[in-house]
Amino acid sequence: MPEEALKNEGEIENVRVVVRIRPMDKNELDAGCQNVIKVDKANRSVTVVKPTANSSEPPKVYYFDNVFGEDSTQV
Repeated sequence: MPEEALKNEGEIENVRVVVRIRPMDKNELDAGCQNVIKVDKANRSVTVVKPTANSSEPPKVYYFDNVFGEDSTQV
């Protein structure tokens, strides 16, 4: 086995996915766009509501390792 493979043998790689929802920009607000994303920090989920969905179509919910809403800041 190559030395690199021996060195990494037994190691487990973990990938974490973090999502930050940006605020709507001026062009979107001026165009009358509606916000279709809801952030649930407690459950670390993002719910996407399709504005043209009929009443039988549920919103899509996605879960992540962490989520940050529109009120978060980047430093």
